[in-house]
Amino acid sequence: MITIRNLLIATGLLAAGWCNAQLGVTTAEYFWDTDPGVGNGTALTAEDGAFGEALEQIQLSTGTLPSIGTHRLYIRAKDEDNGWGPLFSTIVEIFPGAVSFPDITVTDAEYFWDTDPGEGNGTAMLAFDGNFNAALEAVRLDATSLPADGTHVLNIRARDANNDWGAVFSTVVDVMPGSVSFPSISVSAAEYWFDIDPGEGTATPMLAFDGNFNHALERLVGGDIPVPVDQGVHVLWLRSRDANSDWGPPFGIVVNMDTAIQGTVGVPEEEAGATVELLPNPTDGAAGCMVRLTGADRMTRVEVYDVQGNLVVSVPVNGTSQVLVPMVGAAAGVYPVRVHSSKGVHNARIVVN
Repeated sequence: MITIRNLLIATGLLAAGWCNAQLGVTTAEYFWDTDPGVGNGTALTAEDGAFGEALEQIQLSTGTLPSIGTHRLYIRAKDEDNGWGPLFSTIVEIFPGAVSFPDITVTDAEYFWDTDPGEGNGTAMLAFDGNFNAALEAVRLDATSLPADGTHVLNIRARDANNDWGAVFSTVVDVMPGSVSFPSISVSAAEYWFDIDPGEGTATPMLAFDGNFNHALERLVGGDIPVPVDQGVHVLWLRSRDANSDWGPPFGIVVNMDTAIQGTVGVPEEEAGATVELLPNPTDGAAGCMVRLTGADRMTRVEVYDVQGNLVVSVPVNGTSQVLVPMVGAAAGVYPVRVHSSKGVHNARIVVN
């Protein structure tokens, strides 16, 4: 299809002095070389599907073209008073042949080190998404079998849907001795203190919120406040220890201590025999998560926190056993979930991808 813009100007309607009238284009037609007479040309189509404006964007079909060579294309339009405007013409050169775009995909990829074994004889590569079905693919190679230590040339090539191999892409790789391993990362202990550091491992211990230090990210619960602590502004410090018994850097926050408060703030106990299901888990912000409580009293509220303990979502529940909790706008990460019922509380975690 060819799109023709500014038809009003092109057909001479402005030059004819029709610019002050509320005139729309009702019909347009075109023809090649010889005028078949007004109304006998090939109809043009309005780009927006309807002829309703004085200025229209129109299309003509290029499915049937005149013979190869130089031709003159004519266009004219009719207004709301059934008056045909003057002809607009332009020279068009028709060329032989046609342009087609093949379905381009990567069907295979291979790599080799240093010496080319020949097309199709390299080591096969895998598509990162598990399927070679695009023109651009993220590929991965097996790094378990590497050449000798030192500098080598890694060569990669791919084959398209027509079974034609592309050019070789090469890069220099320095193979180093040894191997890289990633230890299991988890928190094994945590502690806190006020103002002056008593030394690693000698501050007041903290508890894991789920009762077990077994994750890289843990939600912590403090115990008794270290004494003596005077009323007023202090710096509360926290630090944790990893699986290798190495203490991390301390994190401090300014707090205002009020020693006049009587009693303590209790943390509700988990409800015995209750089971929390989170579906799906992991989830994403758009889908949210269905929270279901079984083997216990009905839910009254569901709360979702971030890893810093900030309340992210709070959903009241009117005594049902399940509720959809939205996670719109939640960043990727792990979120503790607290499910309240009339008889207690149960804790879980939701992962957002």
